[in-house]
Amino acid sequence: MKLNCILLALLLLLTVQGQSIKAYKSGPRVLTFAEQEYGRAQVKVKSGSYTLVAYTPDSVFSMEYGIDDVHPLYTFRGDLRLNRAACDSIVISTDDTIVMRVMHGKKWTRERPYMGQLTIRPFLIYLEAIVKVPISNYIAGVVEAEGGLSPEPAYHQAQAVLSRTWLLTNLSKHAKDGYHVKDDQSSQAFKGVPHGKNASIIQSAVLATRDSIATYDNKPIIGFYHSNSGGMTTLPHVVWSKELPYCRAVIDPFSKKGSRYEWQQRILLSDWSAYWSTQGVFLEAEEWSTYFKSINSTRSSHWQINEQSFKLETVRRHFKWKSGFVSPLLEGETVVVNGYGFGHGVGMSQQGAMYMGSSGFTWKEILDFYFKDLSFTVVDNL
Repeated sequence: MKLNCILLALLLLLTVQGQSIKAYKSGPRVLTFAEQEYGRAQVKVKSGSYTLVAYTPDSVFSMEYGIDDVHPLYTFRGDLRLNRAACDSIVISTDDTIVMRVMHGKKWTRERPYMGQLTIRPFLIYLEAIVKVPISNYIAGVVEAEGGLSPEPAYHQAQAVLSRTWLLTNLSKHAKDGYHVKDDQSSQAFKGVPHGKNASIIQSAVLATRDSIATYDNKPIIGFYHSNSGGMTTLPHVVWSKELPYCRAVIDPFSKKGSRYEWQQRILLSDWSAYWSTQGVFLEAEEWSTYFKSINSTRSSHWQINEQSFKLETVRRHFKWKSGFVSPLLEGETVVVNGYGFGHGVGMSQQGAMYMGSSGFTWKEILDFYFKDLSFTVVDNL
């Protein structure tokens, strides 16, 4: 019986992994403009031929456009109509670039360029758009959205490997919703195919690391990264109560060169005390001043106050700190929070990696600095 259970678990693992690899190779389905709700969208195929298929409750009809045909600008509203016909979904397929923008509030967003297949569907009173992107275009788009202002090839290569690895381990995250990942920070930032000043550098970096991923014990890692470590990375259990053997906390002098190394937030003592009163903590100003002096300027997972333990990540989210690496002090009626870094602090610091790239480190050396005991392989070898 025990052997049968082990074999069943192994079979299930191999099936899930096989499905992830298949989805990876065919290209992920990405929910676009995920960070906002919108009831109007404009879509246009810039050039080339394309096919538009509209699915209505009663029928399916399609239109084909050639290279020389006029390419119309489609404007869709929340009820999703095409030529006055209500549609369950509209699918546009092309080998060229599809540009899209949405109405956010009373203003149109910037256009985002996509390649692949775009599906638009109604969602309550809003719209949803899902783009099925060739894998190389998706990874290049993520790399640009995450750190496209850097001209350093080694950083982009390291980011490409981590982004590719993260995708492979998260392809089932939203499968029940009809897509694999979102295009915002809850998954990986993705604003379309590269179109900025470093687009060619990024595309070359993705090509140079084609299908390469980071593994530990022959399994893809969860490729954590963040903007700036503040001079010290942390372990995942500090942030998420999760132990991962390939992550490590390192002193990171490279991140101190980044623009997001330091920050400061000023909070009225009355607002600070009001929050802590909801947590059952009632300290006078002098007591807070004494407590702040007892805090070490280092990363920690919890604050101990009056024999009570409070998870620092919860405090960070409430006050919207850029990181949980803080050193507060009291100035009169104001709590001054001196902070270091930007993001959760686990895994690769993007700004640190950029500086390492400019100092001559390779992408493998960058990843080996922020992680431990990694191996590198290609997807086909899994």
